[in-house]
Amino acid sequence: MEDDIDWDVRIKMQMASFAKANRLLIQPIRTAPEEFLDPTMPQPGPQAAQQDFNVGDYSTIEPVDSPYGDIGRWDLLWLGHCGCRFPRASDENVPIGRAVITNDTTVPIREHLDMEFGNNDLLEQYPDHTRVVSRARVNTCTLAYGISQPGARRFLYEVGIHKISGPYDTMFRYICDGVDGRRIGTCLTVQPQLFQHHRPVGLRTAFSDISDHGGGYNEHAETKNIRRSVRMNFERLVSNDGDLIDSY
Repeated sequence: MEDDIDWDVRIKMQMASFAKANRLLIQPIRTAPEEFLDPTMPQPGPQAAQQDFNVGDYSTIEPVDSPYGDIGRWDLLWLGHCGCRFPRASDENVPIGRAVITNDTTVPIREHLDMEFGNNDLLEQYPDHTRVVSRARVNTCTLAYGISQPGARRFLYEVGIHKISGPYDTMFRYICDGVDGRRIGTCLTVQPQLFQHHRPVGLRTAFSDISDHGGGYNEHAETKNIRRSVRMNFERLVSNDGDLIDSY
């Protein structure tokens, strides 16, 4: 997790929902241990159709060693990012099914969501208060992620031994996308993200030491896409005041 990250005070509930969604994409179905909900597993054909699986409507085999799916079935959970897109059949190398969390009141309505470096598919294809889990594709920024032990081995080899060919987050993207001569990893992500940069009051030049955020002064603190921000509510949380600020 990067040091300027923020999240919703309801993160435990969000992570529980994410875990249920993640399992729909990587765990076998309960009635057929060799089959998966997503018919595009392990790779889609050129004409494969994308399907949605609503959390709560399906069941899979319970994982043994991780609430997010059995270790060995996933390498990286990309939970905080600066934008991404959904995988497509034309990518050819990852399943394209999506696990959908509906009526999630921790998600701002679509007109307030900022997709940053991603595209607008989430805004155009789903109603308000929807969060969607899928394979990671063209993710930017490693704001927060979880990694399995097999995944850690693979990523350490790729970014430390195989070759250094770009910034840290870009090499993560290459592994998750299976490009740049990288052996593809099993990476899953969520839109909108669960962890996001917090932008405090102050000089915008202080937002980053590697990126240009322009000059000027940030008059109002904000954390995009996060409703009940921990950082925005820090004083209230410390004083045990239950009247929390909802940024949206």
